[in-house]
Amino acid sequence: MARFKRAVPVWLAVSSWPVSDFWRYGRFPTGELPGMITALSLLEQGLRDLISPIAFVRAGGFFENFLYGLEVAQGGTLPVYYSPTNRKSTMVATNDIGAEVATLLTGPTWSGQRVVELGSMVTADEVAKQLGEVLNLDVKAFAVPRAGWADAFEQLGIPKGHTRPAEEMFEAVNAGWMDLGVEGTEHVAGTTSAREVFAAAQRAVTA
Repeated sequence: MARFKRAVPVWLAVSSWPVSDFWRYGRFPTGELPGMITALSLLEQGLRDLISPIAFVRAGGFFENFLYGLEVAQGGTLPVYYSPTNRKSTMVATNDIGAEVATLLTGPTWSGQRVVELGSMVTADEVAKQLGEVLNLDVKAFAVPRAGWADAFEQLGIPKGHTRPAEEMFEAVNAGWMDLGVEGTEHVAGTTSAREVFAAAQRAVTA
């Protein structure tokens, strides 16, 4: 979150789909919340009474979160937490987040609040295919069984006993609770593909 000095000061907060919208549209029938989203939801709620113009940029899952595939997918399989792997969910490159923030900061000033949904609907299968194009391999997405999530997250560096927030987030994604189309929002599609993210990372490693 940041406040920028200009003729009319504005606030920008990079956020996610907030708890209030999950409840409003019945996306959490049990009242349980995905842990990694709760803090961002509280951030939005705490800023809604600001007098200054504010924009909440709700970004999808980052393509950069698949960069582990440059190593682990050498055998032709990309383990993912998206299930089923052919279901579309909101994803975006971090470059596109920065570009949208820059556009908001340099564009016309607005009044009140804006909510921007940022990203495109992409499947894990499509991400794996684009990774394979960069690696010159036939790569297929493999949905990690739910029972193995905790161990898999620990192997990625999350401390033992602290994987639950990540697990809850992917449960919400797989249930469709974080798809695009929340009423009253603006949608900005991503322009950077997963392929471009993988290729840039590979060039950086081999440079």
